[in-house]
Amino acid sequence: MKRTAFYSEDKISGLMFGMLAGDALGFRFNDKGPDEIPPLDMEYIRAHPPKNYTDDSQMAISVLEEMTENGLIDQSSLRDRFLRRFSPWRSYGGGMLEVIERWRDGEAIESTAASLYNGSGNFGDGAAVRVAPIPLFFQLDETAALQKEVDRCVLLTHTHPYGRAGALLHATAILLALNDVPENDWITRIFKLPIESAFKIKLGRVAQCLDRKASANESAKEIGNGPQAIEAVPAALFSVLRHPDSFLDAFLFSISMGGDTDTIGAMTGALAGARMGAARIPDELLEQIENEKEGLDFIRDLIIQAKGKK
Repeated sequence: MKRTAFYSEDKISGLMFGMLAGDALGFRFNDKGPDEIPPLDMEYIRAHPPKNYTDDSQMAISVLEEMTENGLIDQSSLRDRFLRRFSPWRSYGGGMLEVIERWRDGEAIESTAASLYNGSGNFGDGAAVRVAPIPLFFQLDETAALQKEVDRCVLLTHTHPYGRAGALLHATAILLALNDVPENDWITRIFKLPIESAFKIKLGRVAQCLDRKASANESAKEIGNGPQAIEAVPAALFSVLRHPDSFLDAFLFSISMGGDTDTIGAMTGALAGARMGAARIPDELLEQIENEKEGLDFIRDLIIQAKGKK
């Protein structure tokens, strides 16, 4: 039976629009250290509103579309969506650019992904950020089925265990957020996932930073803020757990950590938006987000379709 999204339009919109806002604002500060980023608040946002999203959101839109139309991840179908939607100006990374070119040359999905980085596979955070829409189609007790679809999505481009583990961690956290699981239980539940032990060590650091309410600068040093999944995914998780009751505070904190700010911002926005809903996202964050061919209205229409209403 074809799946439809289980959750309210407010939560689905919160996830998608939160992701776009974090992606668009975060991109402005990519690769900067925490000390290089100005104080971020509503005054800054009003003067410098986020506008254009990057490759992270573009690929996540394809994933939402794939799940909406097919009810699962068909790798060939999703690859074709990535190729059709590919816009080089959205700052695709080197690994993904190589994948795109090799797909265009007719290379098989399996051999393309497995041969990246001298055969070690991609361990970056790109797969993790794009799986955000998949949990919308699963209930809390369907973790095994969710993991299967997440892996199908990830293995198009990321075969390294860290890339796969980061995506499963992010998808599981979103599932917890969608189901209003108390944030105090998140780390305990995520720790039980079949993920690399290095991620579990990192979760311990997240817990330590939460205990001492670490600053953005401190947490960037302790947890990391780089483009590797093992740093970026825990950084986004920490930002939401550090500010569980304020979308804006979690969102701005994640970008203040510096580093791979568009992807960390996108994951934080998706996670906080899934937890709190679109109604908790300040209007100023969305007022100037692009709304042309595949902007906010396009996503709103996809959400209606995902709910089975169209």
